[in-house]
Amino acid sequence: MRPGKVRWIVSALSLALGLLVATTSADAFQTLRGGQRGVVRGQVTDGSTGAPLAGVRILLDGTNVSATTGQDGTYELRNVQDAQVTVRAILIGYSSQRTTLTVVDGVGAADFRLNRAVVSLDEIVVTATGLQRKRELANATTNIIVSEVAQEVMPVSMASLIQGRAAGVQILNSSGTVGTSSKIRIRGSSSISLSNEPLLVVDGIRVENGSSSSGFGTGGQTVSRMNDFNPDEIESIEIVKGPSAAALYGTAAANGVIVITTKRGRIGAPMWTAYTEQGVVKETTNWPDNYRGLDASGDSCRLANVGAGTCVQTAIETANPLASKINGPFKDGARRQYGLQVQGGTEDVQYFISGEWEQESGIFGLPQRTTDSILASGAVIPDFAKNPSNLERASVRANINARLGENTSLRISTGFVTSNTNLPQNDNNSLGMLPSGLLGRSDSTRDRNAWGFYTPEEVFYIEGVQEVDRFTGSGNLTYRPTTWLEGHGTLGIDFTQRRDVRFQATGTGVTFSTRFLGDRISDQRSIYQYTADVGLTAQYQLRENVTGKTSWALQYFRNNVVQIETLGQVLAVGSGSNKSASRQFIDEDFIESITLGTFVEQQVGFDDRLFLTAAIRADDNSAFGRDFDLTYYPKIGVSYLAIENGLGLVNDFRVRAAFGASGQQPGSNDATKFFVGTAVVDDDGEQVGVSIEGAGNAALKPERSAEYEFGFDAGFAGGRLGLEVTYYNRTTTDALIQRELAPSIGLTATVFDNIGETNNKGWEALFDASVIQSDNFEWNMTISGSTNSNKIVELGEGVETIIFGSQVHA
Repeated sequence: MRPGKVRWIVSALSLALGLLVATTSADAFQTLRGGQRGVVRGQVTDGSTGAPLAGVRILLDGTNVSATTGQDGTYELRNVQDAQVTVRAILIGYSSQRTTLTVVDGVGAADFRLNRAVVSLDEIVVTATGLQRKRELANATTNIIVSEVAQEVMPVSMASLIQGRAAGVQILNSSGTVGTSSKIRIRGSSSISLSNEPLLVVDGIRVENGSSSSGFGTGGQTVSRMNDFNPDEIESIEIVKGPSAAALYGTAAANGVIVITTKRGRIGAPMWTAYTEQGVVKETTNWPDNYRGLDASGDSCRLANVGAGTCVQTAIETANPLASKINGPFKDGARRQYGLQVQGGTEDVQYFISGEWEQESGIFGLPQRTTDSILASGAVIPDFAKNPSNLERASVRANINARLGENTSLRISTGFVTSNTNLPQNDNNSLGMLPSGLLGRSDSTRDRNAWGFYTPEEVFYIEGVQEVDRFTGSGNLTYRPTTWLEGHGTLGIDFTQRRDVRFQATGTGVTFSTRFLGDRISDQRSIYQYTADVGLTAQYQLRENVTGKTSWALQYFRNNVVQIETLGQVLAVGSGSNKSASRQFIDEDFIESITLGTFVEQQVGFDDRLFLTAAIRADDNSAFGRDFDLTYYPKIGVSYLAIENGLGLVNDFRVRAAFGASGQQPGSNDATKFFVGTAVVDDDGEQVGVSIEGAGNAALKPERSAEYEFGFDAGFAGGRLGLEVTYYNRTTTDALIQRELAPSIGLTATVFDNIGETNNKGWEALFDASVIQSDNFEWNMTISGSTNSNKIVELGEGVETIIFGSQVHA
């Protein structure tokens, strides 16, 4: 790292240390003046039923002091000074409530009765600077309470939790095959060469979120690492849309951020939850027939021949191999899931422990006639051929919250998942089962003639399996030396061990290329992602109705990938190892990228209605070119609550506007010239030489996305109706384009350069309604809609094509 960057970061650390010392001293001075620390206790109940409400956030206005109600709805707010104070109760799905009381001799009491509401501007959301009220934010955010959604719809994946619950967020299904993933797009796609997937943060740390996480091709089907996380273990999901909201997350957040918070323990006796799911998966598609025209002699008579007058159609022959009950590739699948959870704890320690196992078999399988024929011959059918589409997954999670002292708390989150997924050849693939049937023939007199390419037996004898073991763990230490200063530190690791195998045994499966002679790919990948984050947040009163909040953080992220891929062709009969192959290939990769960033944010609030925010983040990244220095991402925003608790048609009305920037780093090796070994033959025989594999670009920098947005939030009918409308406009400059190099240069054919520009803009609207509310029945409705316009503004001077891998697009 260059000396200038070191000095910049040391200065930021010195400023933070000075703030810590100054505020600690100020609080100590207040104690010497006679300020006494006390406790405020109370209970929170449902306004209509009187039932206690657990998980309610209790805040002491103007400080960092907070508490959460237990299962009986009670709370204890500590470190409260003898004075007149304002206490606020907040729970998603309810209107917030606040009360002012006087703490005398260290004791205060405040009870709350909260009423149901679909709109609450005091809703607590997770941001890069910690927990904030929605009214303070200048951006549109979506908070999904997964613990409630999971009880209503029983989601089978992370993507199904988000589907339809956030305006401007698209879920693009890559396939309907069991275990495959969906792509998530927030406000469209802005990058031409890089990923358009959002950043994923779980319990404060960045985690792997590859949407095409597989070491072999299956014709378009992909596996996503996001679906490794169990929906039944998640408490809430925050969706941070676009650079204007995600600026503080730095060089990775241009596509938005999905922030996941897993379930925590609660004060009270152990509360057990057991659940199960049983289901049948059926294929109900009405597949089209394949047709063939015949002449009077029974020979083929195509329409082209009819038009040319060379034949006359007298009959039409049809066949439908996909719809055949005997020869078709479909069967009934099944889904099973079993889970057990427990949560509870004392005021000092709370815990949440969960375990789940699920299995889902898909609709693909060998035709019954084929199965009977193989078994009659005495042969053994491999397990993967019996069930080529299958998922088995088990997960466990243990989360602990502990109070280490009056001012210190520790949160530990650990989760482990292991899965085994069978993936058949399908979709956009010449080996795929569906294309073979859809592009098949009409001659059904012989099984083989009905299929366009290969029969179900040939396709399903290609084994495709992915095995995954994944551990995600984080620890967060929070220290509150004063009632207005909070420091935090987070350490975490996300480790994924992935093994992908595609195998076709000698003498079985398709005859494509040399596959029939035996073919095996083994791809083993270890992905390590490390996160370290330290920061300070100070909240203070500038004047009677003016508040201030200053946040600073230093963040470190490291992504390390180790990959070993082997390919074996022409295997010995009966062998299942690449060691026995007569043709062997091996590839080994070590990929690493490191990001170091820091930010400062300042917020000023006026009368708890008007909030002004300004921030800046600086990042350095190992993937930047050596001639490029730090990158900076600014952020500004305003939020104004024009109407609060109004008595007319409109109960709440807030307007907001924001501008911000974020980015995406280049590929880890795109900026670096590197070489590969090659054989060179001279007069002395074969020698070892090198050739340039990557030309590199010393000036390479991140793609930069700048976005402005404005909108409003409104609540009607006592909080039972809510409307959120947002307009956004995002421009991505320095977009990476893979441009061609002249062969005379003697380097590589292409190189990445920051020469492109794209634009995204559109409208988002979200309407919430509580249609019916009663003690025994509720009917809530959400309608969302959005528009999005994506445009490639500039490809760069002299660039006439876009190169994606081996494909060139004009």
